[in-house]
Amino acid sequence: MTPQPTGILIVEDEQLVAIDIQSQLERLGYRVVATAACGEDAIAKAAEFGPDLVLMDVRIEGPMDGIEVAQEIGRLHPAPVVFLTAYTDLETLRRAKMALPYGYVVKPFEQRDLEAAIQIALEKSAADRQIRKSHDDLRTILDAQRYGTVMLDAAGRITFASRAALRTAHDDRVMGRTLEALLPLSAEQIAAVDAMCGRPIGNRRKVPIMLDGDGPRQRHLEVEVADDPRDDAGRILFIYDVSPLVDLRRQLDEQAAFERIVGKSKAMQQVFQLIRDVARVNSTVLIEGETGTGKELVARAIHHCSPRRAGPLLALNCAGLSDELAGSQLFGHRHGSFTGAVDDQQGLFEAAGGGTLFLDEIGELPIRVQTTLLRALEENAVLRLGETKPRPVDVRVLAATHRDLAHEVAEGRFRQDLLYRIRVARIRLPALRERREDIPLLVRAFLADLRAVTGKQVEALSDDAMAVVIEYDWPGNVRELRNALEFALIRSRGTLVELDDFPPELLEVSPAADPDELSADEAGRVQSALKRAKGNRTRAATMLGISRATLYRRLREMGIDET
Repeated sequence: MTPQPTGILIVEDEQLVAIDIQSQLERLGYRVVATAACGEDAIAKAAEFGPDLVLMDVRIEGPMDGIEVAQEIGRLHPAPVVFLTAYTDLETLRRAKMALPYGYVVKPFEQRDLEAAIQIALEKSAADRQIRKSHDDLRTILDAQRYGTVMLDAAGRITFASRAALRTAHDDRVMGRTLEALLPLSAEQIAAVDAMCGRPIGNRRKVPIMLDGDGPRQRHLEVEVADDPRDDAGRILFIYDVSPLVDLRRQLDEQAAFERIVGKSKAMQQVFQLIRDVARVNSTVLIEGETGTGKELVARAIHHCSPRRAGPLLALNCAGLSDELAGSQLFGHRHGSFTGAVDDQQGLFEAAGGGTLFLDEIGELPIRVQTTLLRALEENAVLRLGETKPRPVDVRVLAATHRDLAHEVAEGRFRQDLLYRIRVARIRLPALRERREDIPLLVRAFLADLRAVTGKQVEALSDDAMAVVIEYDWPGNVRELRNALEFALIRSRGTLVELDDFPPELLEVSPAADPDELSADEAGRVQSALKRAKGNRTRAATMLGISRATLYRRLREMGIDET
């Protein structure tokens, strides 16, 4: 099908001039769709015929001049306008520019000048349409994304915001304003984004942002920073709403927690099952483990899961107690039975009646009191100091120790028969270094608690900090981890805990201290993690904060042997 010649609307109030222009156009091979002598007629015919181009006289009859008519046609029918004018004064040119014309032809003109102006206008119009289409296509693509896109100029002012980004805004009028107009950020969050914008590309990472929502739930965002390829000082921000991911992670964390004890490792899952098993019976339980592993939490879990949960749970730390004080605390006393005993006092065995008594660090209990304790366990009765008649008790005893009680028996510091009596059931808690895969879970749980305590909106650890936290041996176990995180949170100045925020003992073993350990590029980070993990892919992926599948994909992309 032969394409139709370009259709042109002539707007000229002098009829002879209009006829002459029409003749010239037809000789040049153009099609004149209509002519108009006034503004109202021009607007109506532009709407009716949809011309490809409008030749517009600047001075025409009627209440509107050609410039006003061109602006109105531009709003209703975006056809390129070329002005015909015999007036070239500065004021006319200034007003004509407001109509965004595609060219000018000064009267009187030659046919070649008219043809050149029309060709330039048509080509420029076609290019503009293509640009607008590309812009609209790009905007549609960006608006269809789940993440928001924001462009900042060198001064940090917003020059573009996608629809998804505007959904996070508390004010739609954000153009030309700073990022705070888009997101209700705190001073700390703004500083964190600004700091990330100023970092070299290889050292940038997503900045976690937590915002208060309209309801009780908080919104969790992550902001990623990229350079504007057209402007060295400009930045492009990608805003991800990770609230569903955070909710899912919270659900998974809840599944990995049992009675406030956090752990998804095989060792901890076995501990959880043992707690469930021993909670159903009334036997004494010995809880073993290094200092800081959470032995009291296990005792509380056993009590809360047992039929005795409605009764009291009382605890006594046996370390540093004298014979008299330990006996009085456990079994009670009669007034006057020793110096300072001014009245009758029941002991913890009686006070915990119907419930549970937790004896922490039982290996520190004085040897003479161990004998009395054995008798109380055997007879389910206690004899208060200064009395002669036993009192029956109904209590379950849980004991804990960080010592090797079998060794203590061999050294004569612990009664063998008492060991056998309290070790009817036993639970051994693994050291934190034996379950490093639980560390990210513990970090998230502790950060959530510490945010509430300190008021600081710190969401996570940096990659370097997490790598060191996982690699460190934690001699103080879970208790030391929590204390180190609290220390780091107090020192933190942004939304991420950095490596330098941690206590010095962690920094002394930091792999970042070795210049050959970490490199700025991705391959260097992956190889560094593999080296620190001694080739263990699972541990390396945990250090990098990625899944094992992602690690394998990156190994293939980098040409690193996966075997």
